[in-house]
Amino acid sequence: MGIGDLLWFFFVLTALQPVIKQRLLESSRQQLIAKIERRRGSRVILLVHRQETMSLLGFPLMRYIDIKRC
Repeated sequence: MGIGDLLWFFFVLTALQPVIKQRLLESSRQQLIAKIERRRGSRVILLVHRQETMSLLGFPLMRYIDIKRC
């Protein structure tokens, strides 16, 4: 494995990191919602409204409002 391969690998990981982070966040949110639903015996309706930051190599590029309905 040469330096070029390591650099390429770093850029791929950096590009995939926000996607993986978002999937982990959504997964943990779904687990918490399911836990609340089981405890209460009812359905949970959730609206998440927050400001997201899109970044590249750790530097913020833009911000946007994200609205998710679960």
